[in-house]
Amino acid sequence: MSDSFLLILTGPPGSGKTTVGRLLAGEFNPSAVVDADFFWASIVNGLIPPWEPGADVQNRVMVRASLSTAARFVRAGYVTVLEGHVGPWHFDLVREELAGRELPVKYVVLRPTIEDCLFRSVDRLKEPRHAGALTLEDPIRHMYSKYEDLDDYEKHVLNNSGQSAEETVHSIVKGLTSSEDFVLTP
Repeated sequence: MSDSFLLILTGPPGSGKTTVGRLLAGEFNPSAVVDADFFWASIVNGLIPPWEPGADVQNRVMVRASLSTAARFVRAGYVTVLEGHVGPWHFDLVREELAGRELPVKYVVLRPTIEDCLFRSVDRLKEPRHAGALTLEDPIRHMYSKYEDLDDYEKHVLNNSGQSAEETVHSIVKGLTSSEDFVLTP
C-alpha cells in the first residue's frame, strides 16, 4: 500500500482519534496527520462550542478547511490521516471538497463504549497535547449519540473498547490491507 490515500478517522470525544491517528500515520511512509481540532483552536474570537446550537455553520467551515488541507497532503503523495469529527452528516462537504481530485478515501469510526469515552476524556488530560480537551459529560454524551446507529456506515465502525492504541492501529491496518473494508463512497 505505497500509494497515497486519505483516511478519515472519526468518533466521539475520548474514542482515541488523536493518539491512534498519529500512530496509524506512522505505519506509512511518507505520511501526515491533519488534526481537525487545530482549526477550531485557530478561532481567536467568536468560537461557538461545536456541540452547541448555532455552531453548524462554524463546524462546516472547520471540516471543510481540514478536508482541503488533508487533500493537499494526499495529492503530494502522503498517506494522510485526518482525525477529527467528520460524521456521515458531513459527507456533502467531503464530496464537495474532494470533487475532481480522485483521491482514494477510507473512513474509520472509532466507537468504544460511552463509559470508555467518558473515562478516556478525563484521563487524557494527563498528556500535554490534550490540554483543554473536552471533559464535560453532557456534551460528550451528546456527541457520542451522533455516532450511534450510523445505518449504511456501521461497516466503518471499530469498537476499540478495551484495546490499546497500538491494538486499535493493528485492527485498522489489517482492515485496510485485507479487503475493501473502510473504503468510503459518500
